[in-house]
Amino acid sequence: LASNVSRAGGIYAYARTYLPPVFSFVAGFSFVFGKIASIAAIAIIIQTYLLPGYHLATAVVILMTLLNLLGINRTALMAAVLAISTTSFLLFSVGSGFASGISLSSFDSQFLIPDLSLNTLSSASIIFFAFAGYARVATLGDEVKDPKRNIPRAIVISLSLVLVIYSLITFVVVGVLNPSNEAMPSAVFEALLFRTASWFPAWLIDVVVVGASLGSILALLAGVSRTAATMAEDSELPKLFAKRNRFGAPWLAEFLIAVGAVILIETSQYTQWVIAFSSFSVLLYYAIGHVAALVQPKPERKQPRLVAVLGLLLCLALLICVPGPAVGVSSGIILVALLVRYALRRIALSN
Repeated sequence: LASNVSRAGGIYAYARTYLPPVFSFVAGFSFVFGKIASIAAIAIIIQTYLLPGYHLATAVVILMTLLNLLGINRTALMAAVLAISTTSFLLFSVGSGFASGISLSSFDSQFLIPDLSLNTLSSASIIFFAFAGYARVATLGDEVKDPKRNIPRAIVISLSLVLVIYSLITFVVVGVLNPSNEAMPSAVFEALLFRTASWFPAWLIDVVVVGASLGSILALLAGVSRTAATMAEDSELPKLFAKRNRFGAPWLAEFLIAVGAVILIETSQYTQWVIAFSSFSVLLYYAIGHVAALVQPKPERKQPRLVAVLGLLLCLALLICVPGPAVGVSSGIILVALLVRYALRRIALSN
């Protein structure tokens, strides 16, 4: 899809190209709605690590918004620095685990052949929250140099690296901490490095966690604001959202998205459902992406339709297994958004 459509907005733009407008609206709205919750959740994680009970989460969102307003080049540079430092720490953790020795007794048949129960699917739907960033670059569209060539490459490279790193981390954590014999600690990396590299300072782990979280917020703000701006260009949102400053950043969209995240942070306590809402919305977003790939003209397709069918079915399977009230509440919010869209279009036509 990215190799044929270079507009900003990711799957919203792809759905706009290949599907009726209502599909693109649902995709765009789901992405914006879900990722505002993600921004709030990740900011609260930083606050929990550093200064619980204070308003650090709000300050973090404001700071990252101001950085994003300086343009995509500065955003990309800071995101690259944070990503390199985080990846270096993860690879160090994996290396120290292998160096200290892996207990193969931790890996039984249940580990290798997981039980495909409702609980497993619910867990997978939540873990999807940690994978969804691989295609964030697609939301930047033509702000990327040679987007039809570089965006598909970036997606393949980043997803491949994430799969490898996540697999290595899982292998090392299970092999060192042996969670089958004891409860998994809440601070996994502190427990891991306490056993494999006891000299490594705990405060530095907190710094890495904060850096990784800041990188996520930075990328989210850039991607969500540009999706909202593209929706505004198509009259799916008010035209004001498309306004850009002299650095090319959609400043009003950035501002309102930050306000939405701050409201979520300040008006409610952090709950486990915030990530569930985000996972549901993003799974629906990717499901629509698979539908777009399914109807893509044959000359433009780079893979068999079976891949899109399989992706769609898997997205829907995980989507309906998201735990808590996320399925019902998120579906209701999207339905209300569709009704408001329909009513506004009827009013516009009558005038």
